[in-house]
Amino acid sequence: MTDRARGRRIDRRRLLDLLFGRLAALGGIALILTILAVFAVILWVIYPLFLSPAEYRWDTPGPDGIESGYGILPLIFGTLKGAVYTLLFAVPVSVLAALYASQFLPRSLKENLKPLVEIMAAVPSVVLGFIGGIWLAPFLASHVFALFLAPVFIAGTVLTAFLVRHHAPVRFLVFNHPGREFWLLLAAVLAGGWLALECGALLEAAYLHAGYETWLEESLGLTYEERNAIVVGMVMGLAVTPIIFTISEEALSAVPRSFSEGSMSLGASRWQTAIRIVLPAAGAGILSAVLLGFSRAIGETMIVLFVSGNVPAMDWSAFSGFRALSANVALELPNAARDDSLYRVLFFAAFLLLVSTFAINIVAELVRRRLRRRYA
Repeated sequence: MTDRARGRRIDRRRLLDLLFGRLAALGGIALILTILAVFAVILWVIYPLFLSPAEYRWDTPGPDGIESGYGILPLIFGTLKGAVYTLLFAVPVSVLAALYASQFLPRSLKENLKPLVEIMAAVPSVVLGFIGGIWLAPFLASHVFALFLAPVFIAGTVLTAFLVRHHAPVRFLVFNHPGREFWLLLAAVLAGGWLALECGALLEAAYLHAGYETWLEESLGLTYEERNAIVVGMVMGLAVTPIIFTISEEALSAVPRSFSEGSMSLGASRWQTAIRIVLPAAGAGILSAVLLGFSRAIGETMIVLFVSGNVPAMDWSAFSGFRALSANVALELPNAARDDSLYRVLFFAAFLLLVSTFAINIVAELVRRRLRRRYA
């Protein structure tokens, strides 16, 4: 190849590199301008709200607990309530599952089970909301006692199963092989759930002849609504769990092995090492996962629309419903005429959702970068 041909080839490569570099930069600039344009349009629409406060209110609910106007405060409260109950369900399950998968689960079983959890993130939220509203909410309404008994019975069956496994004779230690304890755990959880259902039905038939609704209202002053925060937390927790699990597992797996090896060489057990060494070391990544899950819970629409009851009440009770910002936009949009008060209030709700999710995602990304710098 002559020097002239080699020079032309080099110039062509430089031209292609320059062209693709400029296209990538143009795409980034277009994305930034699109985001700024969205913010500008929303601000342009909602600006008149602040010039005419009579048409826009941050009102709290009246004596009956329900806001009948355009008050945005009950919607913000409902959004936070749904996100809090979602995290109460999703965070313990996701973080403990990620800790077990990263520190104890054999690699072969982990490679098969982890994708199954991640596939849950691809399940459409409308499907989860439909199942939660049509099946789960009525099921829990007819098994309230079982709902309270389930944590106790599941914890008891799991503890009993592992005590039997630990003290059983050698010929019965079928689950001693690495990874088989997962199936023992699954069987114990299912057995605990079944016992909770059976015992709950027996207790309700024996002691609550008037029904649990009457007992809750007379004893605790609470009203049980079929579509409530518990159902939202469980259903939306299923949608949030894959996000928290995946990021937490990556953060836990990224902790240097020298940490755990040094701990166990000093006499600590694997569980002590996992809880006291690995879990704190991965705290920044787990916090990032929780923040991303919180952002997903705030912006979720279809699940909240189906199972929250859509009542704009300000009440932290787990047995009462609420209305979130996203569900309010979906419900009221067909009734909003262009440039009227409701139209602008819906845009303001969208603005609050956009700002909050942006802020949470930015904080989560900063936390993840800090984690990368720490263990790079």
